[in-house]
Amino acid sequence: MHSLQSPPYVLYNLTLATIPVVLGFLLAGWFKQRRVMRRGLAAFFWVLIFVPLCLLWLVFLPNTCYLLTEWRHFFTDSPLVQLRDTAITPRQQLQVAKLGFFFLLYSGYGILCYALAIRPVACVLRQARLQPGFFAVPFFLLISLGVYLGLVVRLNSWEVALHPKAVWFSIVHVFQTPALLKVILVFAILLWILYEIVDAWFDGVLMRFRRRSSGSDSYKLGKG
Repeated sequence: MHSLQSPPYVLYNLTLATIPVVLGFLLAGWFKQRRVMRRGLAAFFWVLIFVPLCLLWLVFLPNTCYLLTEWRHFFTDSPLVQLRDTAITPRQQLQVAKLGFFFLLYSGYGILCYALAIRPVACVLRQARLQPGFFAVPFFLLISLGVYLGLVVRLNSWEVALHPKAVWFSIVHVFQTPALLKVILVFAILLWILYEIVDAWFDGVLMRFRRRSSGSDSYKLGKG
């Protein structure tokens, strides 16, 4: 396998994509604690944990949809292009098919993490009587910007804390470059559409699971 898709590199990217999912559920769980931590020092402690969780979640979230861009290696990296172009024997063609399946699973994991990370936070907004759609435009624009910073500028999530000036100058450069800003805006729209599709799919899966579960319970009651 190509060096960029070596097991340590893949595991590293998968871990980065998983972190915002964990943070999203932690954030949703901590939000529920506000009911018992509404006064005095307890309320201050709640905010002290909640705000950093939100920031960390937002900073790490672009790592999920970043995996969508890993397909570029399959189509542009010289060793992989050469392998695809010269695959004549069944064994070589099988190797190409395996690589394609790998990238499909790789990107698919990123898409699932992308939706799973956002869903609990969207629930938090609804519980706070806020409409997630109201924040959609700036939110998906920030995610798209984050993917650009990682893919093109090669900045990691923790660069926000370690090198904030570099991150800031890179962001300013985007808004000073209309063509680049348009690309990021288009990608943001695609990310928005992608989330709505996967979110609806998750809702459908959960609804089907609940129907089966309730049907199974009814069957047991009927037998009883």
